[in-house]
Amino acid sequence: MQHRGTLIVALLAAALLGGALVPARVPASSPTISFTKDQVTAGQTIFETTCSPCHGSQLEGGAGPALHGPAFNTLANKVHATVGDIFTYMSTNMPLNNPASLKHGEYVDVMAFILSKNGYHAGTTPLTFEAASSSKADPVHP
Repeated sequence: MQHRGTLIVALLAAALLGGALVPARVPASSPTISFTKDQVTAGQTIFETTCSPCHGSQLEGGAGPALHGPAFNTLANKVHATVGDIFTYMSTNMPLNNPASLKHGEYVDVMAFILSKNGYHAGTTPLTFEAASSSKADPVHP
């Protein structure tokens, strides 16, 4: 039965990346998202231990999809996924072998790290779980 659950999650991930689960929409005009350098640092540590085995040490992908670069840009450009879409998927389905097992703050820190690698710059206002979940910001074009 565990194998079936893993297969379903893998199929959902493929569908998300293929655009089947994310409705096309026009992103809000110039939405903002903020996070701190401390969140990026904490997120990098969590990413290295929890996420990099599947997504690569440089977010280049591997067993899991890339979270930076051309493949990740496709997610934003073709599927019109927002930071909120990606964050909600991540916080409910990742890590693949133990979905939704991280604390809310850990997911937020990982999102801050991913955003920092996609051109966003740290500020003074911390990112919150609620702000990440509801963000309409483009994940790769700050």
